[in-house]
Amino acid sequence: MQRERFRVFLLIRGRTMKRLIKYITKEFSAPFFMGLFGFIVFVSVQLLYELSEIIVKNHVGFDKLLLLLWYNLPYFISMGIPVGVLFSIFWVVSRFTNDNELIAMQTLGVPTRKIVIPFLLISIFLSLFTFYLYDNLVPNSNYKAKQAMAKYIYEKPEATIEDNEFVDLGDDRYLFVKELDRNTGILYELLLYEVAYDNVKVFHAERAQKYPDGWKMENGRIYKMKDNGFLELDVSFDSLDLNIAADVEEFINFSKGANEMTTRELKEKIITFSKLGSNVSGLIVSYHNKFANSLAPLVIAILGISLSLFLNIKSKSWSVITTFVLVVLYQGSGAWITALGKEEIVNPVLASWLPNILFGSIGILLFILLDTKISYKVTEPLKKFFSIAIVVFIFSIGSTGYSEKVNIKANDFNIFNNTITIDSTLTINYQDTIVDAGSGKIVLREDNTVKFAELTNGVKYQYEKNTIEASQMTINYETDTALFLNSYTIQKYKDNEKVSVRIWSEETEKPINDDIIFSNRIKLTTCEDNITYYMSARKVTVFPKKFLIARDVVLDFFGMPVFYFPFYFQSLAEDEDEPLKLVLKYEDNKINVNVGINYTFENNSKLKFNYEIINDLEKNSFDQSSSFNYGFPFLNGEFSIFSNLYNETLTSLGLQYDFDFDGNLKAQHSPSSNKQQISLNIPELKTNYGTIEDIKSQIIWKERTIDFVEFYSLSTDAFQKKYKRSIISISDLDFNAKSAENSNAKNDIVEIWQNRISNTELEGKYNLYSNNSSLSGNFNYDRTKVATKVTQDRLESNNKFNYKYNAFSYNINDFNLDNYINFTSNFNHKLDLIEQSEYSFGKTYFDLNVKPQIDFKYNIFKAGTYLNFRKVFENNLTPSATDQISYGDFIGYDLNILNNNLKNSILLERNFLYKNEDLHLSFLDRFDLDSLNINTKTELSILNTRHRIKTDTKFDVEDDENIKLEKTSIEISNSIYSYDHKTKFEIKHQEEPKIEYLENTETFKFSRNKIQIDYDYFLSKSLWKEKIPKIEANYNFYFNNNKLNGSLLINDQYNHIKTENKFIQQNSQFFVELDLEHYIEEKETKSSIQIENSDESEFGKFGIKYNGITKDFSFDVFEIQKKIVCWTLNLKAYSPNNTNDPALTLLPNFKVSGFSFTFFINYIPDKNVKYSDQGFEFGLM
Repeated sequence: MQRERFRVFLLIRGRTMKRLIKYITKEFSAPFFMGLFGFIVFVSVQLLYELSEIIVKNHVGFDKLLLLLWYNLPYFISMGIPVGVLFSIFWVVSRFTNDNELIAMQTLGVPTRKIVIPFLLISIFLSLFTFYLYDNLVPNSNYKAKQAMAKYIYEKPEATIEDNEFVDLGDDRYLFVKELDRNTGILYELLLYEVAYDNVKVFHAERAQKYPDGWKMENGRIYKMKDNGFLELDVSFDSLDLNIAADVEEFINFSKGANEMTTRELKEKIITFSKLGSNVSGLIVSYHNKFANSLAPLVIAILGISLSLFLNIKSKSWSVITTFVLVVLYQGSGAWITALGKEEIVNPVLASWLPNILFGSIGILLFILLDTKISYKVTEPLKKFFSIAIVVFIFSIGSTGYSEKVNIKANDFNIFNNTITIDSTLTINYQDTIVDAGSGKIVLREDNTVKFAELTNGVKYQYEKNTIEASQMTINYETDTALFLNSYTIQKYKDNEKVSVRIWSEETEKPINDDIIFSNRIKLTTCEDNITYYMSARKVTVFPKKFLIARDVVLDFFGMPVFYFPFYFQSLAEDEDEPLKLVLKYEDNKINVNVGINYTFENNSKLKFNYEIINDLEKNSFDQSSSFNYGFPFLNGEFSIFSNLYNETLTSLGLQYDFDFDGNLKAQHSPSSNKQQISLNIPELKTNYGTIEDIKSQIIWKERTIDFVEFYSLSTDAFQKKYKRSIISISDLDFNAKSAENSNAKNDIVEIWQNRISNTELEGKYNLYSNNSSLSGNFNYDRTKVATKVTQDRLESNNKFNYKYNAFSYNINDFNLDNYINFTSNFNHKLDLIEQSEYSFGKTYFDLNVKPQIDFKYNIFKAGTYLNFRKVFENNLTPSATDQISYGDFIGYDLNILNNNLKNSILLERNFLYKNEDLHLSFLDRFDLDSLNINTKTELSILNTRHRIKTDTKFDVEDDENIKLEKTSIEISNSIYSYDHKTKFEIKHQEEPKIEYLENTETFKFSRNKIQIDYDYFLSKSLWKEKIPKIEANYNFYFNNNKLNGSLLINDQYNHIKTENKFIQQNSQFFVELDLEHYIEEKETKSSIQIENSDESEFGKFGIKYNGITKDFSFDVFEIQKKIVCWTLNLKAYSPNNTNDPALTLLPNFKVSGFSFTFFINYIPDKNVKYSDQGFEFGLM
């Protein structure tokens, strides 16, 4: 009491507001920082919790998390200041009340309203500080926090969009931007691809930029292509939302969100986008929110101090609870009303200020009522109401929970004794399961935890990716079991979305913690709508995604029982993962039973067992075989023991280690042959430089005598290392060694190694580049050794070095002059490492070429000249290559007139060789002309037509006194509206005929339709079929959005005609292929017709053959497959033993070589009944 009296004494003695402010400020500080710190800790933990999965997945370091929290700290502080103010007010006032300081102040003449003033002054100061944070520190820190989130948490680069590059946006969407302006944030010429399994959408826009209501593409088109090649949609648009999974700013990192902008930046954005006519309500809300949120400490202070004084709160616990409730109401209502403002449901300006107006008005009203008669009358009822409201609020924002593990959500319920009755929809969350029902009853234990639940009316039970629907369900939380009455569930067949096994059950039981379902009195089918069959069973056990087993099964067709099975097995997993495989078949007069077990234990060890029985009724034989394999994880792979038996004879027993990649190391003993084997087999080993294939090593021995040794074997076709443009690659490598077949060394492995047969083949190339130089070449090494004798051992290498030295370059207006020197050196070498071989002493070619060159260009004219000096330092490899000096020049022009409608160019090239060493001659006269070429090109565009002619003429310069034309290659092309023509031919000036044939291509285009005809025209032939002996045509036709692709071939002087056609109808699941081939002289016609749907589940295939001489009419191929509701019928005629006999002959005599009639469940061909010329087969079980 002395402490309280001393405080009051100070207040009375000072009689000044200064002392009161100082005292309350001192009392205010500690709880304020306590509340602020608690809020920061809470939101930090919440942030890390929301990111926990991605943090663990991306292995984010602790220092990066601290950096993220540091960047978010200013925002957390600005949000937490109102929380700290409210908490501090309730804390201080409750202490004043408990210590009777309020009563003492009032007794000594200090009115209650005067106590409010220090709190208001503190809150005004904090409001100004909050505005400083919101308008200065928070925008920049939020922007850095977003960057840190993208870079360190989500591991996204700061800028992934570059000019002329594709960006993967996720969800099979790809963005291409031709040009990106990072200053304005505008994307130019963009393409957005959306790839689905049955169609592709392409969005093309001239530009895209961000507006307040999101990103928009402008002036573009949308194309949608089906998987059959048809264009399904072609629409233009002026403006379209650019909706992608992530915000575009995450990819280009230039734009700021509203929380990353200051008030000045926001105001500029509002003015700019308002002028553009865009919706700026979101920006207006964000702009005013900065001011409204800054006043939150003042508004909260008015409400908090008024409410605390009005209710006279004494408990610090109630202070904490009341703070929590008011903060949730204030910030929650603010977020909700702000969202309404952004959608313009509420005025955007008003939406930002409504929470402050509402809560501030309540605080002012309570402040006015302080120390009035009304306050004393309503205080006690208001206290009771406020306490109840807080309890109801806390109860309502959480779930109605009755235990730690069970979470129940319901809108309406009644509680009587230990039973909760729910007559409305409810949801139960327990462990990893979700249950929805229309009504239910919950029974509690004495400790108010849930004992069991009885649910009715549309029960839906979900766990993992499976769902069970039922009319009634009982969950026993003591035994963790669920019982369903009249249930229905769907199980997928081997992850095939097209096949679903539907199961109805009168009674189903499922342990909640185990992935297994027990059902009694069930029906199952794979039919979807019209159920033509179902299997009734007494009991079914389902292991989801693994298999199901049914007992006492009756197969019903159209409601009539037709067959009884003692059991039925259906795998639901992929073949290699099948936990249980059960096959019972009758085919080829044989009964086959195959049982397989594939079980994985909790320690990840695996047991695989397979047992097969084959009873050949025709031969009266009975064979059985079994295999056993048990493996467990070891190092990075799996170690296993295996054995195989055949008719009670142990055929193999061994140990095997499987690597974590495709490959194994195996030790095997075969008692039946008394052989042992140790082998290493790696079919494919992928590295950073390529793939090494067929890595093998093995040894086989019998009775301590070695039969065969393969020491090593490996190969590769593409093994390379790249660095920028440079590359070193091995295009072919074979490396092996094995024991000789006739080796007499059966026990000495060293001697076997010495007498081995080994082969090494290595072939590769390299290209190395630097700024102005390059080094390239190829190499080959081949070595074969048999025992101690090397039969082949050759090394070959060809290398070339090139360096370009730019001497000078002069450019002014239309005049260009370039001078440079090319240095080239060739080094080729062949070496046989075997004595007395062709290249035993090695043969080498080594030269150096220096080629100075000058290029000149002025306006349309161009010319150039060069000298090439070749010095051969050594050459015993290619004797024809000697020292040489050559000179070359070129001259020509490029003419372009009439606005590019007329183009003409000519280039004359000459090359001279230095041959005459007569010193009396001038230097240039010592050169003889070696080659002379003239190239011309002329293009003319007129009246929407284009015409072009190209020529390449080579001259015979063997006699420089009599230079003659040798050969001219000519290409003529014409494009006249929808018609294109191209002709190519050669004129051999010194031969007869000078022109042998013309190579022609005719193309006709109209809309999307196209016909292309290729043929050669021989000028010297007399008959038409000799002039054009072969015609090839390809065509694409579209009509009514249907498509026809085809080709036509006429050859063998028109004796052979062949056409291939494929017809695709829009919105049809089927396509038709029709091929026709006819031989006129032989009078033989072949035709192939195929009708097939997209998933190949239905088709008709017919290969027809008719001979006009023998009048034979037959089918090489005859097969029809058609779905009948949920079954598939397959009818097939075939030629036994793959002979050339026709499968089906109609004329002159009817004959079927072989046939089969198969009836199987849709998309499950293993479940079938088959009848053929070989007998009856049954494989439904």
